[in-house]
Amino acid sequence: MTVVHSQREESMKFQDTRYNRQLLMPQIGDAGQELLSEASVVTVGAGGVKSPLLYYLAAAGVGRLHIIDFDDIELSNLNRQILYRTHDIGRLKAEAAAEELRELNPSIEVSYSTDKVTPDNIDEILGGYSVLLEGGDGPEQRLLCNAFALRNRTPMVHVSAQFGYGYVFTMVSEEDPCLQCVYPDLPESRRGPVPVWGIATGLSGVMGANEVLKIILDKGDLARGYLMSFSNFQNDFIRIPIEKRAECPACGG
Repeated sequence: MTVVHSQREESMKFQDTRYNRQLLMPQIGDAGQELLSEASVVTVGAGGVKSPLLYYLAAAGVGRLHIIDFDDIELSNLNRQILYRTHDIGRLKAEAAAEELRELNPSIEVSYSTDKVTPDNIDEILGGYSVLLEGGDGPEQRLLCNAFALRNRTPMVHVSAQFGYGYVFTMVSEEDPCLQCVYPDLPESRRGPVPVWGIATGLSGVMGANEVLKIILDKGDLARGYLMSFSNFQNDFIRIPIEKRAECPACGG
């Protein structure tokens, strides 16, 4: 009788909560919601694509989110970085983002760091999470994240946008092509502000959140072995096949 009672309590754990609608999904239910509540995600960066991405992870009930960002909020961020408001200008992005996400869902844990990811601290600040959202203020940090994910076999999601285009890519095992297979010229890529349509960052972020949730739930197809891309102005959604490159300096044999 005690065991039956415990199981019944567990099956009712998420009833009559903010998750009611997604609990009706056969891919989720109580078991899936439990997986989400036990999962943890770390993000390097909390800008344009990460704003909607983090918002939907928090809304879905991912149990622990950790935000790493050392930038301040500027006026020019506000047309695409939807976590922030005009009164947040001048504040640290990581602090303001954590505050907003806690307000959205007080039942999850949201922490933040204003450290810059370096070879000396990367294992300490990225270790121990279910999923890594790759990012950084330049190609060096992105490559560090990629190397960390490969070394620790941590599932990693890449989300980006430029002009009217968005891109999503997922790596979950050593058999998958890595970020440097996708962008072999990343070390030489341009620095500074990139022209971008705000809607592109929003769509990319939502698609990235979808990838993260599918990883946690172990449901559905992932953008593995291809780059999922779209164009806002042409309404095109395409898969660009990506092969694991034997000569890749990060994951090649």
